[in-house]
Amino acid sequence: MQLNQASPQPASDRLFSAFEHSITWEDDIWRADPVDVVEVHAKARRKFSELLSGIVSGRGPGTQDRILLFHGQSGAGKTHLLRALRTSAHREGRAYFGYAQMTPDVANYADYYLRRLVHSLEKTYDPDASGESALARLTSRMIDNADVDPKDLQNLREASLDETRLAQLVLKMADDILASPRYAELELDINVVRALLYLERRDPRIDQRVRQYLHGRPLTELAHQAVAALDPNDGEDRAFEIIAALGGLMWSIDRAALVFCVDQVEDLRFFSDAEERFQRAVRDLIQMANRVPNAILIISCLEDFYGQVRGVLAQSYIDRIEKSGPVALLESRTPEEARLIIAKRLAHIAEAAEQGTHYSDPSAYFGPQFYEEFAGLSTRRLLEHAYNRLRTKTTSDEPDDEETEDNASVAQSEPSGFISRLAAALGLGVPEEMGGAPARPAVANGAPAFDYRETWERFQSASEAEIPSDESELLDVLAGAMPLARDEWAGTLQLSVERLELGDDVAALDFTLRHEQGFATDGRVFICNRPTQGGGLKRQLDRVLSSMGTKQCFMLRASDFPPNRKNQTAQAVRKFRENGGRTLTVPIAEWERMMMVREFQTHHRLDPGFMDWLAGARLLSNLTVIIQLLRLDLLGRTLPRSAMMELHGVHQPEAPAAGQPDAATPARGLMGTLETMAPAALDAAHAADAVDEEVSDAPVVAEAEEQLPLSVILDENSDGDSIFGGRELRPGGRPVTLNKNVLKRHAAVLGGSGSGKTTLALSLIEQLLLRGIPAVLLDRKGDLCSYANPDVWRENDEEFSERRGEREKLADAIDVAVFTPGRSSGRPISITLLPNGINELPDHEQQLLANLSSAALGEMLHLKNSATHQKQSGTLSVALRILGSRHSREVTLADLINLLEDEDPELSDLTQRMDPSGKLRRDLVAQLDSLRHRNASLFEAGGETLNMESLLGLGPHAREGRTRLSIIYTGFLGDNENILFWVSQFLSEALRFCQRNPNDELQAVVMFDEADLYIPANAKPATAEPLQSLLKRARSAGLGIMLATQSPGDLDYKSRDQITSWFIGRVREDTALRKLKAAFQSESGLDPAAVLPGQTVGEFHLVQEGLVRSMKAQRSLIMAEQVPFDRIEQLSRETKGQDERQLRLFDAPLRAIAGGLSKRG
Repeated sequence: MQLNQASPQPASDRLFSAFEHSITWEDDIWRADPVDVVEVHAKARRKFSELLSGIVSGRGPGTQDRILLFHGQSGAGKTHLLRALRTSAHREGRAYFGYAQMTPDVANYADYYLRRLVHSLEKTYDPDASGESALARLTSRMIDNADVDPKDLQNLREASLDETRLAQLVLKMADDILASPRYAELELDINVVRALLYLERRDPRIDQRVRQYLHGRPLTELAHQAVAALDPNDGEDRAFEIIAALGGLMWSIDRAALVFCVDQVEDLRFFSDAEERFQRAVRDLIQMANRVPNAILIISCLEDFYGQVRGVLAQSYIDRIEKSGPVALLESRTPEEARLIIAKRLAHIAEAAEQGTHYSDPSAYFGPQFYEEFAGLSTRRLLEHAYNRLRTKTTSDEPDDEETEDNASVAQSEPSGFISRLAAALGLGVPEEMGGAPARPAVANGAPAFDYRETWERFQSASEAEIPSDESELLDVLAGAMPLARDEWAGTLQLSVERLELGDDVAALDFTLRHEQGFATDGRVFICNRPTQGGGLKRQLDRVLSSMGTKQCFMLRASDFPPNRKNQTAQAVRKFRENGGRTLTVPIAEWERMMMVREFQTHHRLDPGFMDWLAGARLLSNLTVIIQLLRLDLLGRTLPRSAMMELHGVHQPEAPAAGQPDAATPARGLMGTLETMAPAALDAAHAADAVDEEVSDAPVVAEAEEQLPLSVILDENSDGDSIFGGRELRPGGRPVTLNKNVLKRHAAVLGGSGSGKTTLALSLIEQLLLRGIPAVLLDRKGDLCSYANPDVWRENDEEFSERRGEREKLADAIDVAVFTPGRSSGRPISITLLPNGINELPDHEQQLLANLSSAALGEMLHLKNSATHQKQSGTLSVALRILGSRHSREVTLADLINLLEDEDPELSDLTQRMDPSGKLRRDLVAQLDSLRHRNASLFEAGGETLNMESLLGLGPHAREGRTRLSIIYTGFLGDNENILFWVSQFLSEALRFCQRNPNDELQAVVMFDEADLYIPANAKPATAEPLQSLLKRARSAGLGIMLATQSPGDLDYKSRDQITSWFIGRVREDTALRKLKAAFQSESGLDPAAVLPGQTVGEFHLVQEGLVRSMKAQRSLIMAEQVPFDRIEQLSRETKGQDERQLRLFDAPLRAIAGGLSKRG
């Protein structure tokens, strides 16, 4: 078969390149594909075109049918199709495309979609040429269609303006734009308009803040100064608002559609909750369709994955997704499509070649039967066959031995050209003895001849690495990457890798590692990537556990390991860890990086200077899995915090690089080496503390109050009076103890229902009681009243154990009192507006308590932000301040009403401007009197005085030999409004106590159960401000505050700096995990989403001043359980006064029997 000789022909290498199939990656999406064949997937293209035409013409479809589902097998060309649709729509100017892959681990898909939309709009709009971004196009067209003063526009772009003048100009121009006839009748988001105007400054500092703003994220106060014209981003719905605003601008400015595509949806399968994630993703896509009338949503995924998740979707979701009719993308090409694909590629090569080059008949290169022979293949396979056919033909057409010697020498001098490199990429390398280049070409003076950085970056951008689903192939990826990583260290490491045959269940390899400095280890790696559902992972784990041997073992998985539940799979993972194994989650990005580097090295390994450049670039040595397997941390590579476990299980924000282990120390794997090194690190920290203490005198005390020394947090200098929290979660775990005075700096116990948070908090309080520290428990549910219930204490009368003895010891040590505010038949506490003795406090403290009480009353009266309500609130504050200065006793609601009624001269004088006629005071009297009658049980129930000394059993209220435990049950107060008011008054009393009783030692604790009610994230009840004040002031009085909640997502973390000890148990709710991450990850390195959902009952992470310890909590002696309401009333009466009946918790005969059995034993 002869080539056409009528016209110049391109070189063979260029012909080969025509059939290099390039999988479409995200960076390709934004550029037109020069070899796209419009006849391929014609039905899907037509469906999209009709939908787009309907929308931009204004006759478009309804809300229900603007979602397109493209599904097909791997290699069908789904992403290529999305690229083609963007190209056609952007060429016509009919749409703005957004694109998102579903590969990342996403907590909030609305936020993710917004970020990806903004990212897409930052790409060049024109797919055929570089130029302005879609966002810049939108901005310029918005300005062109508006009545904007040209001078203002010039000043915006060019004038030197400070932040204030710039903000004023942006505000003016945005108002002018919205007032223009084109936009006057439209409801555009003025803040998005302002943000786009800011982009006209072309200032990177401003651009960064605008991007953050368009991402829906709040700006810091400092960052907001640069874009002061923008209103703060707030509200849970902000992401959808910005998406809708951008979509509205596209329609108003260009009459264009917003097209948003989600691709690679099947990557969700690497997460254990793939179905749930898909539902959340679809839910937010539907929300976008509902809010943006000109939006088209495209979902692209593998056919089998959609079949998997469809079965768990709500029918309403299925109806929305499939209303337009799912479009199947067939991977097999027809003979005509195959001919067009090859012809298009040859034509593209000809266009790039010298003038006049063309191909008259593509069949001449492949044979007339080629298209029929390979019809039915995917495009990818078709191009592979075309390449092989062309290679065979080119080889057969090569010169024979009769060719000239010059030609032969040229052929021999270019074995590292395109063909040989391409052959090497396919595993068809040219042997050195047959003319191939040596594996590592010599380089003059030891310096690389070329810098391959730009080549690598281009390769990385265009890479099509796709993580294989087969574990054996994954093992090949790892087995190939480890030697490449070794080569990056130029002889520093010796490594041998050998594949291990363990049958079909598990892919495994053994490796032997030697460092030049002396470190050595033998390791075994298992790939366990099967799903937990159906027992696949469990079968793998069984095989792994029987195959660990004596080597340091690693188990790798591309998705999270199962959480620490009590099922068999989770127990097998735990057993692997207890046997010394390490579990490593290797993100998809790391697998793909290994594949890309390996492929890049295969392409260029024969090129001059490449291997020397690769050794310097170290493309693999920053991957966490490579660092840990090859112990590159010993060579200066930094491990992530989660791997830098030290002696006490502590994670430090900036862990120093581990030093080299002693040569005589047996290799014990990563954990063993870190344990060896940890004491030195801790000694260094202690030495630094010692130096500080020697150099500094009294002035350092205040600074030390802000940052506790490590030795205090770890309670290393315990005097035997420490509080036992539990044990570390590790084999032979050490005790986790707390310095008693650390609790003076407050604690919080967080965890979902059933996490064990209550029993941990009560265990700490029980130990404090035994040490003479009184406690007050605010009980919302009635379970804490168990401490006054003899039935609970005697629950296990037959138990003659050490634990029973500890319970008896506790019973003999405490004086339990149950209070029932709001229930006169129990043991009520009278409510006061101001505490007893307020007139003895400094003026500023009196004013603070008056303001807090006024705010609490305002909540009860539903006073808002209107001018009248603000005046009434001010009048209340003035009246309470007057009463506080006049009374040494507590101030009641009746006292306040009487003062307002009596036309008091001082009050009239101080409120003259707010209330010249006295009408506000008269209205307040009526409202307060109504409040008193509506809530008689709250204000008129009588009872004991609200007094902290009494609640804590101090002074005249003390009982010899007993420590007071006061339990305040708030359930009888009624609704949350009454509870919040009562607790706000309790907090005011606690503040008074702190002011009058300074103490350097811990003298009492107060526990707020279900604390999210009192200090919530999204509201500001009457308790929020006094509780925040108490957290700041209580430590100076030795009053420790303990917050407990099973709803950590609802807690306000603004006061987290006031709380030193955070016990965080099992949490699974997404909002809570996000807030915990924001509160703790940057400081401590704790990744809540990675560690908290899998904790079992009683497992906690203790976070203190940025240090983290995982622990198993000690159980409390009393297991709190719900006490019936009538029983709570009865117990409250029995604990009143000096009656000790409730303290006879164990009968004398039983004690004698227990003692006798103990002696016999």
